[in-house]
This record gives sequence, structure tokens and C-alpha cells, in this order.
Amino acid sequence: MTSEKNHTTPKADQAAPRIGVILAGGYARRMGADKPAVLLAGRRLIDHVIDRLHPQVDRILIAGPHDYDAGLAVTPDRGTGPRGPAAGLWAAAHWVLEHAPDAAGFVTAPVDGPFLPPDLYEKLAVGDGCAIACDEGGDHPTFAFWRAPVLLDKLRSAPSEIGLALHALAQQCAARRVEFPGRHCLMNINAPEELADAEALMLSND
Repeated sequence: MTSEKNHTTPKADQAAPRIGVILAGGYARRMGADKPAVLLAGRRLIDHVIDRLHPQVDRILIAGPHDYDAGLAVTPDRGTGPRGPAAGLWAAAHWVLEHAPDAAGFVTAPVDGPFLPPDLYEKLAVGDGCAIACDEGGDHPTFAFWRAPVLLDKLRSAPSEIGLALHALAQQCAARRVEFPGRHCLMNINAPEELADAEALMLSND
């Protein structure tokens, strides 16, 4: 684990720290490259996500194999617990309980979501439960707010051999659905053609 730099913004008047988690684990077979390091408009995907998440939270955690020289806290998948997409959430929830026990929970954003909404944390971290983002295309449970105790309770009962899909996990956590207008802000980049679309979209907004 590396020491954190530049991306921690403590708030003296805020008792509960706002934690943002970038989901950067898993395999990117369709991209044919390490997805966090894939370039979009000349910058790495992970850098785009950090820049959009940083103003919203007090601390950023990377749930992945390493910190990609970002100077942020990092937690890799643990040796125990669920496999698959939920493994990063399992690791992040344990990290939050250990390192930020006063946090109400944590918001997640995928490393391939470079257009994440500027009000993601604000809109999701409301009330006492979990929440997932949605748009006209459906639900996007990688953009979500998770209460660590609730999340761990559900994941402990998940079959570790096959993991648990995030849509199913959100249902088990009774996560409320929060709509974000448009389709680009919750865009995931999973294939080269989607990267090309994102590049055109980003350059058109410059």
C-alpha cells in the first residue's frame, strides 16, 4: 500500500467522512489491456474517474490490485469471501470498517465510468439504506452507495465459489433506485468500440 497524496480532502465540520471507492479489479478481456491504464483522450481511465470523484468525497480508495501510481489507498481482493464482481465490494467494506469506521457507507464508481455524475455521492448517500444509480437504459449497480454492515451481512451468505451478481446483491440489500438523466453519465467502457464512442463524446464536449 502506498501513502496517500493530493486526493484527501478532510472536512473539519463533517463528522462522517465521505468515502469514494473506485472498482478497478477484474479482467478486461474485451479491451485486451489493463483497463485502468487504458487511454481516453490522452489520459488513463482511472485518472478521469479520480478527477470526477475527488470533489465529491473526502477520501478515495481503489479496490484493485494496486494504486496505479495515483497515491491513493488501495485494497486488493481478499483471500476469503465472494468471487466475481462482489469481491471488490467485500474488500472495500472491510477496509472502510477498519480505516473509516465513522463513515456512513461508501459510494462506488467503476474505473471504466469516466463520465460519472458530479452529484453521484450527494444523490445516492441519502437515507439509511443502500442505493444504486439508474437511467433510461436500466440499473447500474457499479454506481452505488453501500452501507458496509448491510453489504457484508448479505455477502457472507453468498456462495463464494460462484460469487454474486451486483444486481442480485442490490436487491438483497433493498437498495433504492436513483435516476440520473441521460445515458452518458453512467456509461461503462467495456470494448474498443465503446472507447472510441467515449473519445468522440469527450472531445465534442471540450
